[in-house]
Amino acid sequence: MSGASPDVFVLGSSQAVASAEEREHLRLDVEEMYDALAFLIERGVLDEAVPVATCGRVEVYAVSPRPDRALRVLRQLLSRRTGVPSQRVADASYVHMNRDAAIHLFRVAAGLDSVVHGEAQIIGQVRDALEHRRTRQTAGPLLLRLFQHALAAGKRVRTETAIGRGAVSLAGAALALLQQEVGSLEPLTGLVLGAGDTGVLMARLLRKEGLVRLTVANRTLSKAEKVARELGGTATTLEDDLAELIRDADVVVGTVGERDDLVTPTLLAEAIGGEPERQRWFLDLAHPRNFHPDLAELPGVHLMDLDHIFRGVEEAREARAAETPRAEAMVVEDAEVFMKWLRTRQSAAVLRAVREQVLEMAQAEAERHARGRSEEEREHLLRLARSLAHSMLHFPTLAIRDADPTEAEGRKLLESATSLFGVTPDQGQSEAS
Repeated sequence: MSGASPDVFVLGSSQAVASAEEREHLRLDVEEMYDALAFLIERGVLDEAVPVATCGRVEVYAVSPRPDRALRVLRQLLSRRTGVPSQRVADASYVHMNRDAAIHLFRVAAGLDSVVHGEAQIIGQVRDALEHRRTRQTAGPLLLRLFQHALAAGKRVRTETAIGRGAVSLAGAALALLQQEVGSLEPLTGLVLGAGDTGVLMARLLRKEGLVRLTVANRTLSKAEKVARELGGTATTLEDDLAELIRDADVVVGTVGERDDLVTPTLLAEAIGGEPERQRWFLDLAHPRNFHPDLAELPGVHLMDLDHIFRGVEEAREARAAETPRAEAMVVEDAEVFMKWLRTRQSAAVLRAVREQVLEMAQAEAERHARGRSEEEREHLLRLARSLAHSMLHFPTLAIRDADPTEAEGRKLLESATSLFGVTPDQGQSEAS
C-alpha cells in the first residue's frame, strides 16, 4: 500500500446507464483489461485492481490512495483503447467509492443489479473474476477480501430471501421472449454459437423445450462436441461455413465474446437468399453483439438483443419486488461488515506503526541512560521508559483507533499521525482471510 488510507472504488458501465450499443463500444477483452490494469499498477496509479466483464456489464474495481487521479487516468486509457471520446465514456459509466463500491458489488453478486432481477448466473461470474488466473497478480488483500465478502453476501441473499424464486438466467429470459414470439419450439431447428456458460445453458433450455434439431458451434471443437453429446445434437466450429449453418436453422443464438459481428447482413443475405419467406429468429446474448443490428431489415428475420430481453423481464422483476427491500437491507448490512474490517485494518496499520516507533524510541533512550549501570538499574529504566511510552500513547491510541479513514476528518487525523510520528504504515501485514 502506498498510503495510510487508500480508497476502494469501481468504474463501470451496465444496462443501468448505457444501451447495448454504448456498452459494446466501451468493451475491452478481459486480457486487454488485465494488461491495462497491470500497467497502471506498475506505474503506481493503482494499488490493486480486478475487472468484471459479463454480457451486461464491464467494471473495474480498484484501490488507490489518489482515486481522482486514478479515475482520470482510467477514463483516458479507456477512451484511447476503445476510440470513444472521454465525455461519452463519462456519460455511459458510473463511479462508486468505498462503502458505495462495496454495496454495488454486493448487489451485483446478489443479482440485484442484473438485467434479470435475482438471476443466479452472475454470482458465478463474480467468482470467476476472483479466481481468474491473473487476479492474484493485480489484486491485493483489500480487493480479495471485498470479493470474498461479496460472494458470501450473494449466497446469503439467495438463501435467506425469495429474491431468486422464479427468477431465470439471461438464457431463460431469452427463451421466454422467444416463446412469446413463436409458441412451441418442437418443429424448429436451432444453432447456438458459443459453448460458454450462456451458450451451454441456452442449448439445454432449447433442447428441453423440444427443439427438433440442435447444432452447437464453438471456437474449440472439443467443447462443442461435449455439449452436443450431452444433448443429442451436432457439433462444429465457428470456422465452418456460417451461412450454411444458418441456412438450416430457424433459431440462431449468439453467445460468443468477439469484437466484430459474427453475422453480417451480407452473410445472412447469402444464407437466406433461396428462401426469403422462411421466418428466422436471432437471439443475441453476446456482448459485444454477435449479430449486426441491420439484420432486422432483411425479410423473415426477427432480431432480439439484450435490450429487448431487458424490456421483456421488467414484468417479472416487479413480481419479485416484494423481496427486494429485505435483500437490499442484507446487502447494506454485509457491506458495513466489510467497511468495519477496512476501517479497522487501515487504522490498525497506522496505530501499529506509531506504537512501534514510540516504544522503540523509549527503549533506545532507556538503553542509552543505562550504560554503566547495574542490571537492576537497567531493568528499572527500561520499565520506566515503557510505562511512560504507554502513558503517552493512551490518547493517540484512542483517537487513531476510532478514526474512520473513509471520512475526511478520519483521513486527516491518520495522515497527521503518520507525519507527526514520522512513520510509514505497512498495511500489507493484514491478509484477506
